[in-house]
Amino acid sequence: MPRSTFYKHRIAFADCDPAQIVFFANYFKWFDTSGFEFFVACGVPPWRDTAQKGGIIGTPLVKATATFVNSATYGEDVVIESWVAEWRTKSFVMRHVARRGDTILAEGEDIRVFAIMDPAQPTRIKAVPIPPAIRALCE
Repeated sequence: MPRSTFYKHRIAFADCDPAQIVFFANYFKWFDTSGFEFFVACGVPPWRDTAQKGGIIGTPLVKATATFVNSATYGEDVVIESWVAEWRTKSFVMRHVARRGDTILAEGEDIRVFAIMDPAQPTRIKAVPIPPAIRALCE
């Protein structure tokens, strides 16, 4: 099993829709936060530091999907487990599972790239090969 991390969130009333269940988009927000916390837990420096030292500005999202299995409501604790399921040349696949205790609430997958500011077009970003040092920290 690859290295994984856990992010805990107490569901707020504001996280819910009028039916008092978690609004689906919040799972994507929690997956994103959990993915960021994965890199922090692995010892990857903050993106502002990697931008100054090697140009890596972060890991922009290029695709996100989710399957919603069970509902949740405010006052409940959700734990998101995140891990890198696949390393590619310039991108990686990250998986997330949101649970309330042993109950799976949602499963997500996103594809991200490592990016720098594009020297040819300074207002744009471009994908670059995954830095071996960062990958080594996360495996």
